[in-house]
This record gives sequence, C-alpha cells and structure tokens, in this order.
Amino acid sequence: MKRIGPSGFLSESEEDTRKLGSYMAGFLRENGLRILLRGGLGAGKTVLVRGFCEALGFTKVRSPSFTLVNQYKAGGRTIIHSDLYRIESNDIEELELDRGEEENTIVFVEWAEKGTFSSDFPTWELCFHSPAASSSPCERIIVFRSLNPGGEKLLSYFIRFVSEVLSE
Repeated sequence: MKRIGPSGFLSESEEDTRKLGSYMAGFLRENGLRILLRGGLGAGKTVLVRGFCEALGFTKVRSPSFTLVNQYKAGGRTIIHSDLYRIESNDIEELELDRGEEENTIVFVEWAEKGTFSSDFPTWELCFHSPAASSSPCERIIVFRSLNPGGEKLLSYFIRFVSEVLSE
C-alpha cells in the first residue's frame, strides 16, 4: 500500500484494502463516525469493512446487498453496515441509519451516492477508483474526504497515522 496525494492510498491487493480497514479500526477506538463508501461493483467496499471488523475480532462480515443493513458488535463497539444499491432514495430514511449517531458507533454506508446524509455527526467519504494505467485488476485508489468539521480533525490525524505506519 502506498500513500497518493494528500488523502489517498493505492491499494495493490485485496489484502491491502483489508489492512486499510484494520488501520481504521485501530485508529477509531473511541470515536463515532459515519463512513460513506462510493465505488462500483467489486471496488472493495465490503473488503474494507471486513478488515475493520476483523481487526476488532468479528469475522463473519457479509455484504448487506440483500439484507440492506447488518449490525455487528465487536471490540466493545457497534458497527452498522448498510448497502443502498438495491434501494430507492425515498426509502433510505426507513433504514434509520441516523440511529447510529452515537459516540462509539461506526456506520458504513455502501453505495452512499444514492442517499443524502447531513448532520453534525463526524462523516467521511471514501471513493474507490481503479487506476487508469493499472497492471493489476486488484489495484484501487481509495481517496478519503471529510464532509464536515467533526470528521475533518479525525481525518487529518488518521492520514498522519497511516502515513507513519506505512513509512515504518
């Protein structure tokens, strides 16, 4: 895995994407956060969530494509994992994803572009892209962005944390 630009990472494999999720779990030990995941089918969104949960001791992460919302308890935390791919935008409110706006809860939303999320709850957006000149179908560029002031401070610390880990 390599850092790209001010807030992006090049994941060269599924294992790298899992590892990035595990770094997030290690860093976000006491913070609540909403993480909006954007990217096409097979981009690695669920892989990242799996890495996050496995780092906290939960190993049965499955894609919520058909269940729409999965909730996990791991490492003393609540993780809400949702997938909006099969839902109409006017039905998203019924999923009650805002109920996860608690101090020790992490809310992952796959296909977040189908919904609108606004609140003061710290929120990050992660965009998954395949590099144009990639030699491997597993390579992904994952760009992090904060969507509000509550997430900005956390994100700057997280980027610094991962950069230090990668330089070791």
